[in-house]
Amino acid sequence: MTDNSLTDKQEAAASFLANNPADKTELANEFDVSPNTAKGYIEGIRNAGYTVACEPPDYEYVPGEDLREHFATEDDERGELNAREEYIYRTLPKSEAALADDLGISEKAVQAHLESIEEKGWSLEGDDAGNWLGLDQDHLRSSENKGQRTRQANEWWQKRHDYLHHEFQTLEWPRHQRNATEGNEEWVTHMTDLHAGDIVRREDGRVVYETDDIPNVVDYITSQSISFSQKHGSTYDGAHVLWGGDFVTGEGVYEGQHEHLDAWLDEQVSTLHDPLVGQLKRFASEFPWVQVVAQIGNHGKIRASGVTGRVNADLLLYKSVRNTISTLVEEGVEWAERVHFLLGEARPYRNFDLRGGELSGHLRHGQDRKPQAETSARELDWRNTVTNHDFDLSYIGHHHVSGRIPWSGPPVFVSGSPKPGGEFVDRIGAARGEERYREIAHAHGVSDDGLTASYPIDSRHYDR
Repeated sequence: MTDNSLTDKQEAAASFLANNPADKTELANEFDVSPNTAKGYIEGIRNAGYTVACEPPDYEYVPGEDLREHFATEDDERGELNAREEYIYRTLPKSEAALADDLGISEKAVQAHLESIEEKGWSLEGDDAGNWLGLDQDHLRSSENKGQRTRQANEWWQKRHDYLHHEFQTLEWPRHQRNATEGNEEWVTHMTDLHAGDIVRREDGRVVYETDDIPNVVDYITSQSISFSQKHGSTYDGAHVLWGGDFVTGEGVYEGQHEHLDAWLDEQVSTLHDPLVGQLKRFASEFPWVQVVAQIGNHGKIRASGVTGRVNADLLLYKSVRNTISTLVEEGVEWAERVHFLLGEARPYRNFDLRGGELSGHLRHGQDRKPQAETSARELDWRNTVTNHDFDLSYIGHHHVSGRIPWSGPPVFVSGSPKPGGEFVDRIGAARGEERYREIAHAHGVSDDGLTASYPIDSRHYDR
């Protein structure tokens, strides 16, 4: 049934919701739009007088009786599958063992999902090879048109890059004189692998990490670092804030990743912008100057064809923050005038000065280096890096582990990720377990003689 008070797109969304309660990401996915646009559809539906609730814990949009009565179809008595159940049913035929391996869960958990699917009226049948068959797969919602989404993503990212690049060229770089006084120190904070866009659940379904957590995580790391700087009790000339990449988690980085996303790339970027600007404001309020050194990661790479190789979602995020700081400087905002910005782009590293150029720092994302030097070949990698870059301190992430590389060369900090262990962590071989708390960043002081004291920032005081 049609409703002339709704646009065609709002009506299509109303019809979809009447039969398929969904959260904003699922609704955006169904109509190939951003989550904000999907929320706009909901507002239009509500403005037309229909009831749409948004219910915890999953914050799904649930149609009211009036919406269901007007738009619901009665030709399918099957119950709605949740995202994981739909993923399982769509990938059949598969064995329970294969599903468990694919999803990174136990076979017992897979059996529970299959029982739930069958209870909702979806036909399942086993074959002689031990596989489950989904006999009603033709009744699933049509899967996302990947080609269409890729083309639209290409266009969006290229336009976004072109806009930011134009703005980037017209604004002055944020620069500040970074003087070093003998006897003083500088304070360094290394933060990496935030993975905005990821959602991590335990096998019991409990969400332990999602995109909405990240602003609080950034604020927590900032507060801990500043607290450690005060505990260290030195006199500081300034601070360095090192952004190590994979701040966004991307799309399609590994097979099956879409099931672990709760935000598309555009929302991943927009979620991080304000917290990062806020982080710089806090550091600039505590220290005479702040140097930002920002290196891109591998998850932010835009892999789709038709997009220039320089387009990287981390880089777009960094440019957006840099443009904001530049604009604030033009408007005479005092704290912004104390920020100095360095960006890494095509190369897998960014070198930067410490202590007025007396020392050198070396920031990498880390996908091309191992967080150990236990073999002669790996130690040679790091020795060649020292020879080529002559650094006094180095920093990597990527591996979701934390510590210092045990070797005889200059200190190399390996910072962990706030994201708890999950499928991607398993894939890159990092340790996984139910840790009581995790090390998620590093902070340290540096004098003219080098590293003074270092402080791992862990999650023991973080309250989700």
